[in-house]
Amino acid sequence: MKILLIVLLALLALVLLPFLFLFICGLFVNTRKQYDRDSRFFRALLDGSTTVILWCLGVRYNIIGEEKFPADGNFLFISNHRSNYDPIVQWTVFKRYKLSFISKKENFKIPMYGRIIHRCCFMPIDRKSPRKAMETVNRAARLLTETENSVGVYPEGRRSKECHLLPFHSGVLKVAQKAGKPIVVSTIEGTENIFRNIKRLRKTTVTIKILETIDAGRVKSEKTSELSEYCAGLMKKELEP
Repeated sequence: MKILLIVLLALLALVLLPFLFLFICGLFVNTRKQYDRDSRFFRALLDGSTTVILWCLGVRYNIIGEEKFPADGNFLFISNHRSNYDPIVQWTVFKRYKLSFISKKENFKIPMYGRIIHRCCFMPIDRKSPRKAMETVNRAARLLTETENSVGVYPEGRRSKECHLLPFHSGVLKVAQKAGKPIVVSTIEGTENIFRNIKRLRKTTVTIKILETIDAGRVKSEKTSELSEYCAGLMKKELEP
């Protein structure tokens, strides 16, 4: 009986220790400071931990069109938005592009990970204040021009619980215009099933398709409303045939 108890305690410690380590590391992040450079340590911590967590949750990937990414340089990455798992899957799968997402403020209050994403230059956006939202756009543009990070954003602005594409907020595309960078247009499907499949002990296949990379020249020459309409059209064609 004692041996069984020792084994159970050892297993519990193995499970809890990594989370304790993440918590302790997060204490070294100054949440009041605006970081302008990514941290190799915290980025490795982020990518490594979510890789393991998603695998344990039974998430598998089907990536299509990866050859359409820019051959070099960083970019603005846009996608439809169906689940809270979307950015987790995307920064994990495309870790080599060092994606820093523009996200709602509430995500930065998530235990452990709120501090880690803050240190990896993820940016909160205040959707109620146009002035503060533009400050975030400007910061994201600087991140593209001054670092190797790419920036991720969901133009719909919120999750589509019905899995239909919502109207775009074209202003976020100004990030690419101000930075003079290309836009990678993608879609994601299957993340909306992860939570349900976890409860049923089933694996989930998430499909990510890279639809097109809009080169920097075109991004610079067109209005954001035109770019928004074009990108939404690409996504609708793929998601709602």
